[in-house]
Amino acid sequence: MSTIRVGIIGCGSLGKLHATCIAELEGMEVRAYCDVFEKSAQALLEQFGGAYATTDTDRFFNDPELDAIYVTTQHDTHTEYSIRALEAGKHVLVEKPLAMTAEDCVRIGEATVRTGKKLFTAFKMRYYELLWKAKELIPQPVVVTMQMMDNRWGDTIWGNDPIKGGGNVLSQGCHSTDILRFVSGGDPVEVYAAGANYYQPTGVIDNMVAVFRFDNGAAGSLVQGDSSCPPHTSKFFMQLFAENKSITITDRLTTMIYTEAGKEPQLFKGTESGFLEENKAFLRCLQEDAPAPIDHVDGLYATLMVLQAFESLRSGKPEPIKSVVEQAVASLAGNVKS
Repeated sequence: MSTIRVGIIGCGSLGKLHATCIAELEGMEVRAYCDVFEKSAQALLEQFGGAYATTDTDRFFNDPELDAIYVTTQHDTHTEYSIRALEAGKHVLVEKPLAMTAEDCVRIGEATVRTGKKLFTAFKMRYYELLWKAKELIPQPVVVTMQMMDNRWGDTIWGNDPIKGGGNVLSQGCHSTDILRFVSGGDPVEVYAAGANYYQPTGVIDNMVAVFRFDNGAAGSLVQGDSSCPPHTSKFFMQLFAENKSITITDRLTTMIYTEAGKEPQLFKGTESGFLEENKAFLRCLQEDAPAPIDHVDGLYATLMVLQAFESLRSGKPEPIKSVVEQAVASLAGNVKS
C-alpha cells in the first residue's frame, strides 16, 4: 500500500506529539498542518516537513492529496472537524473526548457510518502495557476501581472552560471511563454518582465519585477530580479484584502488584506508553482495511459514562448508559439502510 498522507489540524502540544510519532512510522507521513495560529502550523512544518502550513480550513479539508486527518484541536471543535474530514473522504484520528455531548458523538458516528471511512478515537491509555497484563491476569474481574486525581487546574486554562474543555472530570475522565470499560470486559448498564462543582469558578464539575454496573456483572468505581494529586498512589491509580486475586497499579499505571491466594506477590514494571502505539494501530487498520480498534462507539461510551454520571448528580438516582448507546447505534444502522 502507498504511504498514508496525513493532515494535522490543531498544531499545539498534541499535534506535535502525533507528528513526532508519525515521523517514526514507515508507511505514513504528514503533508499538511492547519491551525488558527499560522505560526504554530508553520513551526510543525519546519520541524517535521511536509507540503504546507495553513489557516485555511477549506484548503486543508478539501486537499485531494490527504488520506487521513488528525483532529487535535480543543474539544468543542472535534465534532465539526471530524465530520468535515469524513465528508471530504478522509479517515480520521480524533483526540479524546470524541465530543462533549452524546448528541455530537452520535453525529460523528452517523458521518462515520454514512461515509464508510474509518474513525479512531485516540485513547492512548488503552495501550498502557500494564493494563493489557492486568487483563491477562484477571480477565473477568468482579470489582474494578479507577482513580485519576490531579493537582488543582488553573482557573483560566482552556480545559476548564465549560464550552471549550468541559473541566477535568469530562476532559480527563473519559480516559478513566474508557479503561474502566476496557479492563472490566463489559459494557456499563447504569451509573450512580455523587460530586459537584466545589471550587472551580467556571462552574464545571470538578470532583466526582461514580459507581458503574456492567452487563457482565462487574462493578466499577471512578474517583475523578483535581483536588490534589496523592503522592503515594500517583495521579493514575487502578485496582482489579476477583476471587482470591487482586491487582494494584500505581506510579501512573507503570508499577503493578499481582496477588493470588497461596502464591507470592508478583511485581511488574511498565512504561507510560500510548501515543506511538495508538498511531501504529491507526496506521495498521488503514493498511489492512480493518475496523478501527477504538471507534466512534467506544468514543460514545466513554463520553456518555461521564455525562450520565453528571445526570445522576442532578437526578439523585442511577442513570442508564448501555440502553442509550444501543438506541443510538440502532438509529445509525437504520439511517444507513434507509
